Amino acid sequence: MIKEAYDKLKKEHPILPDFDKINKEFEIELLESDKFLLRHIKRKIAERMEPVLDLLENSLNPDPNSLTAMYECRCFTNGEKKQIIEVFRHLMEQYRSLLETDLIGENKTDAETIRKIYDIWHQDKKIILPLFKKLRECWQKHVEPKEILEYLG
Repeated sequence: MIKEAYDKLKKEHPILPDFDKINKEFEIELLESDKFLLRHIKRKIAERMEPVLDLLENSLNPDPNSLTAMYECRCFTNGEKKQIIEVFRHLMEQYRSLLETDLIGENKTDAETIRKIYDIWHQDKKIILPLFKKLRECWQKHVEPKEILEYLG
């Protein structure tokens, strides 16, 4: 049902990514309705972007009340933080464009936005993955409880 509706929209807007590719990234086949499909796809994309944006933001500006954020923020070098800022800026700009185009409500604009974000997501994901891997590995390193308690005050 969703695939057929998407394929129909893709004929009208050839700029849209192939269904299988966008579905793999954003799980659009899980959408329950094909009404206003492009708007729902944009919301699905936003849903996927939000935890990534939150994690990147916490890596740059940790909440002092969060042990996780305080622990992880020290994992990155200044050079890596510059990379995080650039990726965060790219993704946040696109996230805001999702909100903006939702207010416009035109299929042509929605299709262009979906294509642009899909391309940027693929590009930035190559930078994000090693950063997320480093965060995971940061938890494998032994840290003295005293050092952790110093963060907590």
